[in-house]
Amino acid sequence: MTERASGWYEDPNDPATLRYWDGILWTDRTMPRIKPGLDDSHIATPPQMLEPHERHHPAFQQHQGQTHFGKPATATTPDGQALSGWWRRALSMMIDNVLTFLIALPLSWHWLSPWVDGYSTWFRDAMDAARAGQSTPEVPASLYQFPWQVGIVAAVVYLVYEVSLTVWRGQTVGKMLLGIKVRRAEDERPPSLPTALYRFGVKQISTILAPALFLGFVAAIFQIVDYLRPLGDRHRQAFHDSWPGTYVVRTTKKQAAPPMQQAPPPPYQR
Repeated sequence: MTERASGWYEDPNDPATLRYWDGILWTDRTMPRIKPGLDDSHIATPPQMLEPHERHHPAFQQHQGQTHFGKPATATTPDGQALSGWWRRALSMMIDNVLTFLIALPLSWHWLSPWVDGYSTWFRDAMDAARAGQSTPEVPASLYQFPWQVGIVAAVVYLVYEVSLTVWRGQTVGKMLLGIKVRRAEDERPPSLPTALYRFGVKQISTILAPALFLGFVAAIFQIVDYLRPLGDRHRQAFHDSWPGTYVVRTTKKQAAPPMQQAPPPPYQR
């Protein structure tokens, strides 16, 4: 037998009286049954079940529109891949600079060796003069002329190193160690060769324009702004990312979309 919902019902012993049914037993609470308007009254009418889309859940609504102070959401690409933080990018670049320096040093030693010998000789003479209480010897003019070939070798090594690895797998050695990579804006593939060259040119513009004093100075300021831009950009892109159309992302899998919050089950109806 279906249980009757709690409420006011006609007293089984007195039709002129209403008695409260608590869902299990008749209680001692009674009240006169008033005829006028009784047919329009909701007394003794069981509560109606709402359709699923009509139910309101105060506990759920309470959280809507409120600010949550939990763990902030990770910045992602439009297709959901987590973007790299600035510090990972900075550390990976430092690692790459050390590696390319170690590669370029022996390749350029033929031009660098005479300059190093001249500097060592002057420094040794300066230390001897200081110990003897004499004046420091003048710096030789040759030391003011750093071998330009060294800069060319270093630039070529860095160009081949970064562009080839970026096109191959989107990662230099530094990026591999830090768990980040460069990808295209439209999909997860590594950048194409033209894109990687464009990206490298913007990234190293101060080095390219260094021989032109004024342009080199302006380019150096631009390069500083370029490297710091990911700190304030919502896509964490430097100019050498956004202009060629690339992202620097974590190598972890895409973040799955959060599951939809399920409404609590309806209360038990008697």
